[in-house]
Amino acid sequence: MNDCCNRPGQEGFDVAVIGAGSAGYSAAIAAADLGAKVALVGHGTIGGTCVNVGCVPSKTLIRAAEAVHGGLAAARFPGLGGAVQMDDWSVLAASKDDLVTTLRQKKYVDLLP
Repeated sequence: MNDCCNRPGQEGFDVAVIGAGSAGYSAAIAAADLGAKVALVGHGTIGGTCVNVGCVPSKTLIRAAEAVHGGLAAARFPGLGGAVQMDDWSVLAASKDDLVTTLRQKKYVDLLP
């Protein structure tokens, strides 16, 4: 390793992982478990697309929509009501945001050395 980026009192890294999403994070953890000093480099929020703006938030909203649809479909059966409606979008959106924050914290941030 050359000395271009070293600062007095700081040691270099053994491994630099580019990308702080699930794959990059897993690679960084695996390298650290093997004793490497790891630099995790990414843009945006740790956790990547899936946790922050992709899979987790979209699936949360999809499941909510399925629940509404299922409730409305239940009305076709005698004895079942179909009175399902969206009461407050901001509450649903806040719940989704809370889930994303919790998962990012527990699955990524809390695991950092």
